[in-house]
Amino acid sequence: METTQKVNLEWLTRITGDPFADVGGIVIKILSREKETDDIFKLIEDVLSIYVKDWQGKLNAFFLNSTITQPSFKGDRKITETKKFFKALLEESLPFEEGYCRILGEKTKLFTGGRDNHILSGSGTFINFHHAFQGGVMLSKEALIRMFFAPMGCVQLSDKIALLNSNTEELIEFFTANNIHENSRRIATKISDGISRSAFKNPSSALFDFALKWIREAKQSDLENTELTLYHFTNFGASPEVVLHSFSASLFTFYANVQHRTIKPDWDKFSHSYFKQKNASYQYESDTFEVTEKKETDTLGYEDYKTWRNSLYQSLLDGRSILKPMLDWVSKKRRPLNFKIVKLYQTTLRDMDEKTLKIIERIAGYVLLDSNNIKKNLRNLQKPQKAHAFRTALRRLEEKNLTEKNPEPLFSLEEYALELFPDGTYWQEIQDLLLIAIYQKMHEQEIWLDNEDLPVEETEEETINS
Repeated sequence: METTQKVNLEWLTRITGDPFADVGGIVIKILSREKETDDIFKLIEDVLSIYVKDWQGKLNAFFLNSTITQPSFKGDRKITETKKFFKALLEESLPFEEGYCRILGEKTKLFTGGRDNHILSGSGTFINFHHAFQGGVMLSKEALIRMFFAPMGCVQLSDKIALLNSNTEELIEFFTANNIHENSRRIATKISDGISRSAFKNPSSALFDFALKWIREAKQSDLENTELTLYHFTNFGASPEVVLHSFSASLFTFYANVQHRTIKPDWDKFSHSYFKQKNASYQYESDTFEVTEKKETDTLGYEDYKTWRNSLYQSLLDGRSILKPMLDWVSKKRRPLNFKIVKLYQTTLRDMDEKTLKIIERIAGYVLLDSNNIKKNLRNLQKPQKAHAFRTALRRLEEKNLTEKNPEPLFSLEEYALELFPDGTYWQEIQDLLLIAIYQKMHEQEIWLDNEDLPVEETEEETINS
């Protein structure tokens, strides 16, 4: 089929800020490079063959009643009708109006984008979704073409489609290329009956795995101010939906820093222990899980259990504090957690001044110097349930320090007022941090207490959701 290309190649691939258009544009860029052609209609034909012949037209989660997913179109008619549409689009023989493309922002000929050819849009039956009761979003042909290629850069994640977007173009291209190559591999090995399916069952664990792959791949300079968002969506039938899972720049910085070789072992064991699966028990020494079923026990390594749900990861994505799990880890479970991890967490994700953490470490060091009263001092610090009681316990420590005529105070009045308890500070956060610092130093100095000296036991849900 001869087709006259009236298309702007630069508009087909440049970053726009629209997640679906950007993934589609990167797919076009990668396929053009691999196939050594800029003939967009030829690329459409190649991908169309995959959609119809290899995936049996299973694009319902992307396009509603399109020329590929229309139930009344059978076999080769899906291909014929789709080619007819894109031929008319490229030759600009479809109805159009002049204006600015809602995605590219360029003044050009605009065509209707509905749920049949534009992901998560309105459609003709819901014209009130659009400006001036138009039949759809008015887009350039380049934007509509980009939408057609988007499925090749996505992956099936549980019951919806997953698409990754970022403020870093290299990161989007990295993950899109991985999905293209996985889809191509499955097609080449004749095991493909649709878009490739992720081994992950939930978005949070998948997002952390995606982030870790990029951290391992990228240069340090490429990790600065990086944000990553997973769009978990479906455009199917009467129940279109999209849920965003965002990996903020600060979380990315924190997660990249805890991969440093000096603290990674502690972070891995701490975070991995929060993967959950029925009948699974975490084994600290080997960083594995033992799963017991029908009286048989299997040992699973990280590559096997990383696809499970991780409640700690979800707390980090939701912005909930993980200090309670950290305290539980070093006290009740009696396992070390490098305090550098705690400091990174507080300064990067909780916006705490490093001066506050230095004061906390200073107080923790003093508690352990008083070897005859470690149990008593620790109990006095962990027992308070009210702010005034905890502050009283701190002041008594400082009074004791003065009585002993130590040359340096544990904290000055200014530090007490401006660093430990400034306006807006939640006192229990300081209490948790101080207890974590004390217990971690106990691990380092191999000081062990009896069970009755440990904090009151909390249920796991209370701990992770505090």
